[in-house]
Amino acid sequence: MEQAELKGAIDTMKAQEPPAPPSVLPDAQTQGNHIERVPQFKAADPRGPLLHAGKKVAILGFTDSFKQAPFGDPTWEIWGLNELYMLIPRWSRWFEIHSRDVYEADKKRTSDHIYALRAMTVPVYMHQHYDDIPMSVPYPLQAIAQAFPNPGAGGRPYLTNSIAYMLALAIAEGFQEIGVFGVDMAHDSEYQQQRPSCEYFIGIAQGRGIKVTIPPDCELLKTDFLYGFEQEQLERWNARMVAREADLVKKINELDAQMAQATEARAQYRGALQDTQHLRKNWKGLVTAT
Repeated sequence: MEQAELKGAIDTMKAQEPPAPPSVLPDAQTQGNHIERVPQFKAADPRGPLLHAGKKVAILGFTDSFKQAPFGDPTWEIWGLNELYMLIPRWSRWFEIHSRDVYEADKKRTSDHIYALRAMTVPVYMHQHYDDIPMSVPYPLQAIAQAFPNPGAGGRPYLTNSIAYMLALAIAEGFQEIGVFGVDMAHDSEYQQQRPSCEYFIGIAQGRGIKVTIPPDCELLKTDFLYGFEQEQLERWNARMVAREADLVKKINELDAQMAQATEARAQYRGALQDTQHLRKNWKGLVTAT
């Protein structure tokens, strides 16, 4: 699907009617363990889950390296998520893994998001199928849990973010090459706790002989120093950083002191100005003999 096609469909829908209310599963089916209540996909289902196993898939996030994705190469499937459709020219499948009531209540999200999901002409992986989102497909959580049992969590899959869900599905479908673009999850960002599960599934992919492509400027699978073998370089780097931090703190403190002095001087000048204005206003007729 292409961006221009989606925008046209959204405009048409908005002109016709507001989004229909979601079709929610009965309460009895929405209780308990989420993995157990997600239905297993059937191979005969034309909407998925394990569609045809393509050769190459690009999994996209929002950071700048998504621009390096092979949009112009039709041999690559393009998988997007959330509101990324506003930034990319085409895609083959879509992922909205968040609970629908969560993103519908999120005021930061575009009001067109539901319209966009409804207008999709490609599979949209969600918690379940919604009648008002015709191409919505339940993400095959049960199948993925069985395919990637986690010994450290009693078999519960290690899925902490949408990218991990996408990676797991691509591996399960047997893609021969997986590209990860626009996904950093840097250590100093709010996503740092989500990063390990992405690297976990990338490791599984490489272990199964799948070629993994990651842009050089992506933060995934990066380390500044090799533990043990580059300890001396690490210590020198840390020493430089400590010295730089101390120097910056010193300069900031000096500037703070200068600002305090300037503030005090400014207050004195403002007081003198007010005195002068008062004298000029009230004693302008006074003549002083000399």
